[in-house]
Amino acid sequence: MIFVDSHYAKEIYRPRKLESYKGDFGHTLILCGSLGMVGAGFFASMGAVKSGSGLTTLGSRSETFNIFSIKLNEVMLLNLDEINILDNLERFSSIVFGSGIGINKKNESLLRELLLKFPKPIVVDADGLTMLSRNNTLDFLKNRSYPTILTPHYGEFSRLTNLDIEYIKENRVVIAKEFASKYGCILLLKDHKTLITDGKNIFINTTGNSVMATGGMGDILSGIIGSFVSQQYLPIEATLLGAYIHGKSAEYFSDNFYCITPTNILEILPKIIKEIEF
Repeated sequence: MIFVDSHYAKEIYRPRKLESYKGDFGHTLILCGSLGMVGAGFFASMGAVKSGSGLTTLGSRSETFNIFSIKLNEVMLLNLDEINILDNLERFSSIVFGSGIGINKKNESLLRELLLKFPKPIVVDADGLTMLSRNNTLDFLKNRSYPTILTPHYGEFSRLTNLDIEYIKENRVVIAKEFASKYGCILLLKDHKTLITDGKNIFINTTGNSVMATGGMGDILSGIIGSFVSQQYLPIEATLLGAYIHGKSAEYFSDNFYCITPTNILEILPKIIKEIEF
């Protein structure tokens, strides 16, 4: 069991070279958010931007396209009802799928197609995880050339495994490792001390606390992980570093704040990343 603390994060982290430009840091595609859940798309997108993705694009349905056009000044937009995203995948370095996207047959079909056709890492969260648990979609992970990163909380992991939540909590190390090995994925199981596994090793994140117990935090985490994948970190490194930085950002506020919002995390995120260097 490996504990992801400041020393371990420093080993993974790569400082930016002064001569770097946006093309060196990849292009993250965010497929998140829907009517009534635009915050999920916003926070996932800005999580990617604030953690250094060279370019970030949000794919949105027509019903939310104009809303996102107003909310997201730092992100490019694609209208998924006007283009076939499956014909435009080559320019993206990673995909973040699922936060607030809506559970329906159209999105479930899109997820399956992405798992089949996108030859790079995909981060799946929230609604995406629920759709993975239906109609044998989970089996699509087994034949992927690149890792899929899943970021469930216990309820979502219960649906993926058909196991009781309390049973998972009591046996989380064994269950998580076996699941990741079976499906060839990287699993980040959210908890007070989040567990991450690639099916071989078990990592325990050491940062984070209850000030971040509010909606939208997980959306930011997914965006951060996708961003680090785009920046050419190995998928397991991106997941470990993302979890560490996400939790460390919350700790910044814990002495003086009873609770915080996802916006607070976004404001401090670049500072927390930079501090790993010192």
